[in-house]
Amino acid sequence: PTMMAVPAIATLLLASLQLAASEAPADVDCAMRHLAMDYAFQIQPFRTHALFQTMADALNLPGGDPGGATQCFNITPPANAPSSFNPAFPLPSNQPAIFVAVNGSDSNDGSLASPVATLTQALTLLRKQSGPGAVVLREGVYYLNSTIVMSPEDSGTTIMAYNSESVVISGGQVLPSNWVADSTRKNVWTLDISSLGLSEVSGLRINRQRAVRARYPNGCTSSDPLPSKYVCQGYSKDNKVVDPNDDFGSNALATEWIAPEAPTMNQSNWEEFNPSTPNRTDGASFQTYQIGIGGTCSEFVPPAGYWCNNRCDGGAPKPPGCIFRTPRGFKYDPKTLPNAPYKNPKTGFVQVWHPGHWSSWAYSLDSVNDTHVMFARGGFQGARGNDNGEAFFVENVMEELDMDNEFFYDADTKILYYYSSQGQPTGTVEATNLKVLLNITGTQATPVKNVRMLGLTFRDASMTLMDAHSMPSGGDWGLGRFAALFGQGLEALMVDSCTFEQLDGNAMYFYGYNRDVRVENNLLREIGDNMIGLHGVTEGAPSTAFDMGWDGRAGNQPRGTIIKNNFAYKCGLFEKQSSFFFQAKTGYSSLINNVFFNGPRAGININDGFAGGNLLEGNLMFNTVMESGDHGPVNTWDRQVYVAETYPDGTMKLNKTFDEIRNNFLIANWYGQENVDNDDGSNGFNTHHNVFYLGSHGMKNDFNGHDNRHFSNLYIYLSKGFQICAALPGHADQFHNNRVIQLTNGSYNGYDCNCPKDNTCPLMKDNTIYTPDATLDTSCGMTLAQRQAAGLDLGTVVVKEPSAAEINVWARELLGVLST
Repeated sequence: PTMMAVPAIATLLLASLQLAASEAPADVDCAMRHLAMDYAFQIQPFRTHALFQTMADALNLPGGDPGGATQCFNITPPANAPSSFNPAFPLPSNQPAIFVAVNGSDSNDGSLASPVATLTQALTLLRKQSGPGAVVLREGVYYLNSTIVMSPEDSGTTIMAYNSESVVISGGQVLPSNWVADSTRKNVWTLDISSLGLSEVSGLRINRQRAVRARYPNGCTSSDPLPSKYVCQGYSKDNKVVDPNDDFGSNALATEWIAPEAPTMNQSNWEEFNPSTPNRTDGASFQTYQIGIGGTCSEFVPPAGYWCNNRCDGGAPKPPGCIFRTPRGFKYDPKTLPNAPYKNPKTGFVQVWHPGHWSSWAYSLDSVNDTHVMFARGGFQGARGNDNGEAFFVENVMEELDMDNEFFYDADTKILYYYSSQGQPTGTVEATNLKVLLNITGTQATPVKNVRMLGLTFRDASMTLMDAHSMPSGGDWGLGRFAALFGQGLEALMVDSCTFEQLDGNAMYFYGYNRDVRVENNLLREIGDNMIGLHGVTEGAPSTAFDMGWDGRAGNQPRGTIIKNNFAYKCGLFEKQSSFFFQAKTGYSSLINNVFFNGPRAGININDGFAGGNLLEGNLMFNTVMESGDHGPVNTWDRQVYVAETYPDGTMKLNKTFDEIRNNFLIANWYGQENVDNDDGSNGFNTHHNVFYLGSHGMKNDFNGHDNRHFSNLYIYLSKGFQICAALPGHADQFHNNRVIQLTNGSYNGYDCNCPKDNTCPLMKDNTIYTPDATLDTSCGMTLAQRQAAGLDLGTVVVKEPSAAEINVWARELLGVLST
């Protein structure tokens, strides 16, 4: 396919998904959604009734067409769920403690009776003590004037809430209340904040509710499918602009996209780095490391990546068609932007969907005239480019301030404008001020050790949409290296029972050397970008492509991270290519018993194979890919070659340690393609004892993926058991001892029909296939009996589809959930 063919590919894909999801019986749909609630309560019984109500609302959410339409609307929270979750952590014994209170004073000594006022002063006092200690915060909101920075001298420090009190660390700043009605514009209120020294106001909170930068359109104007066949989501309500929690909110289309200068095989200011070694030979593609530097990737930091070179491959046209680029602007119909052109367009931004909804791009505006909108910079929020965009909206221009809950900040005059037909804002008004709230940074040689964050709330970090992004490895993600909590050079960090909410960039981001980081029992919600990101550093590339290269043997990456018992929903409010969990050049991560729902893309994204050794166990995910497609709850890639470890004899280990995906409950509703999408080159996965509901294929493996094994899984109502590509001898996939409940009598498997000739057939055996009438179409032109006579798929049987009650019992048995 060419890059221009993306919408056509999406059309075919979505058509198949509609068949897969919309025909699942309603009684099965109800059973699975009730099971999701029961399973969540089993793995996280300490969560509150209110959070389970939020989850019930998500399970009952109408929609999902054309993929995974909701057919059941009676899910309720567990009656015996607790009303609160506020663990009281004991003070560290035999250690000094510095107390902080919002009514304290930095001239105090930091005792319980005489607390200081700021975290900065508390850390200063604690550093004067010998050995580890604690900063203990009393109840209240702590507004930071600058980022809290911790270094190796802070090893052993605990920052904690006192006795389960509510403690908030905010990157916002409270604004004065002397609003003035605009003399020239009805319903517009102005506030002079020149005394606060804010150069930018990208986020505003009115009594804890997000206000929205002035934008157009103010929400979806039609439910007609977009060219990609996705349906616009997010409408204005009650004269209020669309809430970013309700999705992208635009079906505005350009009449023509202004294509960038097409990259060539020899771009200007461009070089390739394509070493011939190391060379892995277990797959037919992706055998050597390769990046391009400069050229059309000059706005990435570093200006380099897999999609910048002329050997890019996998789900893309051949070079130079796959080389990264995005549009320079677009032509528009005046009816689409009725308030344009703008007096000062350079304050503005445009957010644009990739034509296949693989990511959203953001651009700063350069110029707007009667027919054209031209971009200044941007488009680096995803690693996969295109000549065209799709739906878009314009934001942060004065002329679009025309609906309740919109704001505009004039950085020149320092005047903040807010639109409200209900009168001036009252109560607490806060502007986001900091992009990073807490920066904990050491080095691999001198790490920060044994820091703990206990029972805190982090909120109101600023948007990082237009800040530096990198192309972290061979996957499709573009990633910003900022977060409310940023960590580098850490050992044994613990983040426990904290809340991360209303953060406009990433919530947590761990870069470079990190060992044994634990993120447990946290609540994450309403996050602008990714919730948790891990990104390693490798070596070997030219210095202009710093932190890149095939060599990861120095160990300058996150390894041994544990993400456990977290409850998370609504990420990607501003940057759509985002996930609950993302990792690149990382190894041995464990994701255990997490709950995630309501995200625009995959819930878990593994951008490359690297060291492997990852564990995904006991997680519940649904309502993923709600605004996009081409994925499901879990997505993986492995296009780049890395060496993360050596064997005892010193030789390079070219193949990753197998990853384990087990005992999870995944639902591929909305636009879900598969529950586990092992995309381009993915290999080395043991996927077993899971319950997978909906999706097109149970096991999917394409573009020369290999060595993937699905066994002892329960697949409930999908189109086909598996669809995989050819493999090299000794590296075939496996699909055995599974129960597959299909929607139709179609073939349950797709594989290379020539595999018997070179002994590369997948191991298929002992599967039970359930179809509407206990018959099955041919595979490779042969019936199941004929294939078994040829020695393939031995022990596999086809029987009539089970009842909803039987399916419910099987799923509950596999997950260990008592029947209700």
